[in-house]
Amino acid sequence: MKKCSCGEYSDIELIRKAINERIKKSKDLKKQLKLVSKSDTENILFVCEICNQFWQSSRAWNWGNDEYLFKVPIIELQDWIQNQFMAPDEMLIYSAGMSVYMESNINSFVDGNEKCIKDDCIEKSLKGGKLCKNHFIENLGVVGLIPKRPKGRLFKPYQD
Repeated sequence: MKKCSCGEYSDIELIRKAINERIKKSKDLKKQLKLVSKSDTENILFVCEICNQFWQSSRAWNWGNDEYLFKVPIIELQDWIQNQFMAPDEMLIYSAGMSVYMESNINSFVDGNEKCIKDDCIEKSLKGGKLCKNHFIENLGVVGLIPKRPKGRLFKPYQD
């Protein structure tokens, strides 16, 4: 009979050491999981047939493209195929890049008096600009001045 060890794995803390450790443990963990679906990218969805915990596999390119698994919420297969979960290694790299940018530009983010020009946005634009902080940062990523936000859906415990 298969044994479930899902409870032995916590959510991955967004630090390099935690991702390193999960990469090392994922090969054994993967043996107890059932493949549910592969995406058209690198991601694979698994489930534990004993406890029904869902897991997503991703490759950590900044760690030599090694595969690792992380817990994800239960999701309908069609929803996952359309939009997988954001990988913790990508969140970590993005956060590090954004921290550097934010520290050196902290005084640039002062709200002005006008409304952001993006449709359906209710936030105030930045002083001297036309966009709110979130849309301004999004545009910086598009033109390559900061790291692009990782693709995928955020999930607990990584979303506020």
